[in-house]
Amino acid sequence: MDTLDREEAAYLRLGVNNLASSEDNHFYGLPGGKDSSHPTTSASSRYSTHQPHPHPHPTSNGVQSPEGTLGNDETQSVAVDNRGWDIFRLLPPKNDNLQKGFWHDMSLQVLKVSTFFILFFLTLGSAFVAKSSFLLMVNGIAWGGKNMSICADKIPEAKTNTVFISHKHVARWVWATFIALCAPELLCFIRCFHRTLFRNVKRPTLIQFFTVLTIESLHAFGVGLLVFKVLPDFPAETAAMLSNAICLVPSVLSILSRRAAKMTLILVIIDIAAIVPQSSDFWAWPALVPEIRSKALLISISLLLISLAWWQNFVDSQSFLPPVRALGAFAKRLSERKSKTYVVVSLWKCVIYLICLLTFLSPKIGSDNLMQRDPFGEKLITITARELNATQISHFLKRMQEFENPDYGLPPASKRAGGAAQEEDDGEDVGFEEVVTTTKKWDEDEPIDAGDYAKEEKSKDRRRRKRAVEVNPADSREEEEEAISAYNVYESHVELNQFTSPYDALWVAMIQIASVIVCYHSSKFACKVMMQRMGFALPIALTVPLTVFFLSTTCEKRAQDPCHMTSVLSKELFWQCPIDPVSFWHWNFWTNPQTWIWLAWLGSQIWVTIHLWTPKHERLARSEKLFILSYNSPLFIDQSLAFNRRRDDKTKIKAEFQDLEMEGEDSSQTYETIGPGQIPKPPPSVCSASSSKLESGLIRDQASAADAITKIYACATMWHESPLEMTCMLKSIFRLDEDQCARRNAQKYLKVIDPDYYEFEAHIFFDDAFDYNDYGEPVVNKFVKQLIEKMDEAASAVHQTNMRLKAPKKYTTPYGGRISYVLPGKNRLTIHLKNKNDIRVRKRWSQVMYLYYLLGYRLMMKVSDQARKEIIAENTFILTLDGDVDFTPECVHLLVDLMKKNRRLGAACGRIHPRGSGLMIWYQKFEYAVGHWLQKATEHMIGCVLCSPGCFSLFRSYALMDDNVTRKYASKSERPLDYVQYDQGEDRWLCTLLLQRGYRVEYCAASDALTFAPEGFTEFFNQRRRWIPSTLANIIDLLKDYRNVVSVNESISIWYIIYQLVMLISSILGPGTIFLMVVGAISISFNIDTTVALVIITIPVAIFCVVCLIGTPDKQMLCAQIVGALFAMLMTAVIVGTSLQIQKDGIMSPHSIFLFAVIASFMTAAILHPLEFSCIIPGILYFLAIPCMYMLLPIYSICNLNNVNWGTREDPAKGKAAAAATRGKHFDIIESGLEGDADGDISFGCGSACRLLCCLKPNQIETSPQIWKINEGLKDISRKLENLERKQNGQSVTMPSGNSDKWNDIEEDDPAERDDDRDLREQSKAAMRNKKWRRDSKETWLGDAVLRNAERDYLETEEEAFWGEMITKYLEPIAADAKNEERIRQGLTDLRNKVCSAFFMGNVVFIIIVLVLQMQKDCLHIEWPLGPKFNHTIVPCNSDSKEEIWVMTRLQLEPIGLVFLVFFMSILVIQFFAMLMHRFGTLAHIIASTELFCFRKQRDRISDEDLVVQNAVEIARELQAIRGVDEVEEQPIQEDRGISRRRVVQNLESSRRSMMKRRTETLDAAFKKRFFALNSADVGEEVGFAGREKRLTLRKGTIRALEQRRDSLFGGTIDKRTDNPYNSTSEAENAGSRGPAQRRLERIFNQDNGSARVHPESRF
Repeated sequence: MDTLDREEAAYLRLGVNNLASSEDNHFYGLPGGKDSSHPTTSASSRYSTHQPHPHPHPTSNGVQSPEGTLGNDETQSVAVDNRGWDIFRLLPPKNDNLQKGFWHDMSLQVLKVSTFFILFFLTLGSAFVAKSSFLLMVNGIAWGGKNMSICADKIPEAKTNTVFISHKHVARWVWATFIALCAPELLCFIRCFHRTLFRNVKRPTLIQFFTVLTIESLHAFGVGLLVFKVLPDFPAETAAMLSNAICLVPSVLSILSRRAAKMTLILVIIDIAAIVPQSSDFWAWPALVPEIRSKALLISISLLLISLAWWQNFVDSQSFLPPVRALGAFAKRLSERKSKTYVVVSLWKCVIYLICLLTFLSPKIGSDNLMQRDPFGEKLITITARELNATQISHFLKRMQEFENPDYGLPPASKRAGGAAQEEDDGEDVGFEEVVTTTKKWDEDEPIDAGDYAKEEKSKDRRRRKRAVEVNPADSREEEEEAISAYNVYESHVELNQFTSPYDALWVAMIQIASVIVCYHSSKFACKVMMQRMGFALPIALTVPLTVFFLSTTCEKRAQDPCHMTSVLSKELFWQCPIDPVSFWHWNFWTNPQTWIWLAWLGSQIWVTIHLWTPKHERLARSEKLFILSYNSPLFIDQSLAFNRRRDDKTKIKAEFQDLEMEGEDSSQTYETIGPGQIPKPPPSVCSASSSKLESGLIRDQASAADAITKIYACATMWHESPLEMTCMLKSIFRLDEDQCARRNAQKYLKVIDPDYYEFEAHIFFDDAFDYNDYGEPVVNKFVKQLIEKMDEAASAVHQTNMRLKAPKKYTTPYGGRISYVLPGKNRLTIHLKNKNDIRVRKRWSQVMYLYYLLGYRLMMKVSDQARKEIIAENTFILTLDGDVDFTPECVHLLVDLMKKNRRLGAACGRIHPRGSGLMIWYQKFEYAVGHWLQKATEHMIGCVLCSPGCFSLFRSYALMDDNVTRKYASKSERPLDYVQYDQGEDRWLCTLLLQRGYRVEYCAASDALTFAPEGFTEFFNQRRRWIPSTLANIIDLLKDYRNVVSVNESISIWYIIYQLVMLISSILGPGTIFLMVVGAISISFNIDTTVALVIITIPVAIFCVVCLIGTPDKQMLCAQIVGALFAMLMTAVIVGTSLQIQKDGIMSPHSIFLFAVIASFMTAAILHPLEFSCIIPGILYFLAIPCMYMLLPIYSICNLNNVNWGTREDPAKGKAAAAATRGKHFDIIESGLEGDADGDISFGCGSACRLLCCLKPNQIETSPQIWKINEGLKDISRKLENLERKQNGQSVTMPSGNSDKWNDIEEDDPAERDDDRDLREQSKAAMRNKKWRRDSKETWLGDAVLRNAERDYLETEEEAFWGEMITKYLEPIAADAKNEERIRQGLTDLRNKVCSAFFMGNVVFIIIVLVLQMQKDCLHIEWPLGPKFNHTIVPCNSDSKEEIWVMTRLQLEPIGLVFLVFFMSILVIQFFAMLMHRFGTLAHIIASTELFCFRKQRDRISDEDLVVQNAVEIARELQAIRGVDEVEEQPIQEDRGISRRRVVQNLESSRRSMMKRRTETLDAAFKKRFFALNSADVGEEVGFAGREKRLTLRKGTIRALEQRRDSLFGGTIDKRTDNPYNSTSEAENAGSRGPAQRRLERIFNQDNGSARVHPESRF
């Protein structure tokens, strides 16, 4: 860097940084303030250090504003480039197309609409099936001892067939009902028992336990009383209606839990009206319906006891009654301890159900019938046909004889043929022909269908007779007696004995249980994805009406046609119907008193469960936040779900939006005037002074509701990223800034609560940010300059206009330096520049820096209140980023949603997409896709994700602050293994620490981020050289600590540990497996012996192993590329070999099944990820690279275990230059490795024996910057001693201050020194080096050209002390110690040798065992049970003869190969099903986050206020857009117009004039310019806010609603007609008094009704 220019820049800055004028008056341009129009300072005054008046304020580029206003405030700036020739423009970069496209948006809309209907019909259908099937089982009990009319298809001679159902028959329905009752309780027991074992749940007190036990016991008794005593005597239709009458206790508690409010009286009246019908079963129902009077008391008791179960949900801790408030608090504590309570209660309720069953049904059915051996088996049942005449009976006998004798009526030949066929078919039943009828060959055209039943009877009787032979003789005689009476004939009636369908009751119970489970999960899913009204509330309300409609209609049709529904149900099974059934559509149904009472019950239930229609929970809420109890009632599935759904599910959104920058906001950040008119200062309570958020971070100085706001610290680590990579990361930060500002403005000005609101701050930690100049002074390197230059470009790309950020502040820090920007959204971006001589470099130490700085210093040290620390830590998240990542705010919101959903979640990562070009990127696209689709999804579902990549992950601060996490993460590597585990895979190690502390790590597939992946082969191998050993080390560390991990981490079980162990073994033996695969494929493809193929493959692999162990990195890479290319070509032969093997062994062979399963799983995964389907295309390249990536790459990684260099993003120019400068030319006969020690440009040597050096170089130590710095320090000490001597002699001396921004601060009483200093500026560089003083060398970088406009600032003393202490303890640079480095190098080498020995030994042994077993397959094998048999030759094992013999067997497999094939297949199956489950969860996340536009209210039906609330963030985003806010007329992009239509000169002139005007540079100021210009008086029917991506059309009433919100905020200080500065006082002053933003707004607003549409090219 030019030293003279640097010194001149220092002189030009004298006296301009410490501004003392009032910003308020400068900002508004008020006449009563201090002078703000000083003339430009002269050359002499620039060097003065003390001025009698304030200095003029420079603009952001250092030149004073011509209007005298501040040009460097945070809102506006003035461009001052007055060169008339430099006016050609560079258009801002095109906006990134971050939208997925029209079809993607439409698919999401279709998906959400489809989900609405699917959930509606699924919930309604499952609830209907559950209720109707349970009533079917209960009515099955009621048919005991009764005759039922059935379809006359069994005895068609009679008009009516009846069947008598004995008590023995109904026992199956008793036990089926009991199973259905107990199934939900058993599921609750399993769930609670699992939580008790694997999670830390609270233990209930005795009072709490016995309270729950008592209430649940009463509830179970009420259910048992109703089901086993009451309902069997009632028709199914009445029983269905009765299910709406079980909310008496909830209705009473609802009125007692009302909060004191204006509408309380009205609500209490409605509550009383709801209690009246619920209590009608005590008084009104028995009076109006005489049929139920005998059971009225039992009904009332059972319904009252049943309604007790849901009392917890209907007591409110904020009730106006103190006892109810206390009861609400007690209920809340019960919910926290329900897991351990219901482990006992669930089983106890099943015991109560059993007691009720035996008590109420034993006297009626009989104990013998209830306790029969096989209640669900087939039973003999008698079908009776009465009132038959002789002809009908004769026809019946003839038909029965045809069934008994198939040859009846046939000619002799036919008889013989039929008899032969019969004998062949039924030979096993010959001995029983005299006992039972036999069947004939059934004729499909015969109209009588009794033969079907007869055929079934034959098989049933055959099974029955077999059982009779096996059991004791008494049972055999009983069965034979039943078998003899196939049919009986009487004078006027006949009887036909048949068997019931076995296990039909059990199947109905299973259907009922499955329906309950489906209904619960569909209802829960509807609540999670914010579809509660359509997918839960409405189906639940319609379940009983649908059931009543079905039962009434079905009963009427059954009365008319006994064959109704016989195709679905057994003939002896049906619901119990009224004596005179009436259809739902019949008038008599609605005139029945029972119907009116039921409608009153239904209405009261809907009112009691009105909370279902107003959900307030967050997206993807946990089940515990949705439902208060862990079980559901099978009979009352709809009511239990409705009453279980929490009423207090409102998301706890504090009133923090009132605290957004309302205290301490600088007026310069509040508003800018556009014309000469003056705007009244806003009230102090609204926008008076800035909160300390900008200066001291996101944490307020005082406790407030803002402590609970979600705070996100985006922390990126940088090193040697390219300009494109830096721009992508910066654009992501600017997008977050814009999104946060829009949400802040929506809450601050529009007063709309945003549940997704957050605060945001960005930090970039730049490793090795400094170079050293010729004098040993630190200067920022080219990468830092590159980053600073890209700031404006990234901002312009995001905001789609040419932007110039406000000049940053620069600091010197103990670790190097700091540059602090204020982004357009008024969020802060801080760039931490790390000096490798002052602090440790690398990514892990950068992460330690921001963890200790943000959590240790800002949170734990600066916040004193412990309660505040807890709240802030719970709501603070660290977003870790790489310097090349690209993401959108929506992706961050998805990760935050996961964090809010689960407090145990310590980290969450998104889907990472590789970015770049070339074959390596194609390979990585497929690799990343498969890894995320299968592996990460599996880890997420069955345990925890083991690695949350640091390129894009969200960490919970509370988890990072826990013991053994951040503190252990800051540990220095001591052992050789530490260098591998700690430094090579820091992200995975941090996640391992979180897992070992019990926190969960999750994967969110919907959160996408792009990162630049290695494009070259060498860089890719070096990256994986770090990843593979660190992955193995961390997995081994986790497996070694599995006892602790399983005990403290609820999400990790022993099965997950076993899964990871299998994955570890498969990874270690992966190279051997691939080796064997290639050997076998080559042998089959080229038809050569296995031994020859083994030698062919072994040679290149062995050469590669040797080169990796002894060769240089360059030689290793060259060898890897050659061998990898060779194997890629051989993989084409593998394709042929695999095809031949499949043809030989068949598609049912294990290898074929495995191959097809892999392909099918990959294709299915791609189909389930439609937006990523293109990632499956590079699968061919992935297949060809399998030997290279799964055999050569692991070998390379293990052999280079001792290499702990980073290996990627190295500066090639710097490395080559250094190598060229130090290496010179060396001609070695024997390589000795002494090239770096040769100090000659030319050297000749014979190893280390002799060496001839020519053209010796100067001593590098003597010319090093460090020695120069020491020499300068000694000179400075000498100068200070000389000055002390001069002071003692009474002479005046000037000492420069190292801490002052005035680098050449000369005392005023020494003009000679000042003149001498002025003359020194004009001297040469040599003269500058000989000056008597020199500033602090650490501050040299402050004068760099890219930072000249930056404002100098200083750290707080407390923070500077923190950094000094923290660096001393944790981050002090590791001193170069030759002995220690040698010890580390030797330790890493020993570790490498040990690991390589074990690795190679394990794979070689595995290969030998498999090959030997393959050769001895004829003797030791496992025969595959599938596939065809084929002839092949074998050598007998137990014979001395070695001659081959022919045998016919199925495919023979060696045991080890089969075991590993089973292992891999098991892993694939687990991963596939886990992927399906994870996709379902991701689908829920996407559905919940998708806004359905077609279901919004129409514009003419929605209020203006609702429109503002629904679109608050989008309105704020459009109002705050910087693009177009200052221009008189926004011009279209030039490329969009033809050359003939381009107004080039006019646009350039307009651009030149606008450059001289003040420009708005913050989103907040742009928002207020538009917001305060809104005026509905002159607006037509509609106006358009044309956004960058979509148009938001607002009506005049909506503009008025925005005005009302604005006026309520500013308290009427702005009159839109008289006092509004945007309305000029006269038309003549239009051009001068109104700014461009107002003129643009007026052109849009002042339209007649016929031209209300805005031109497509017009936008704010």
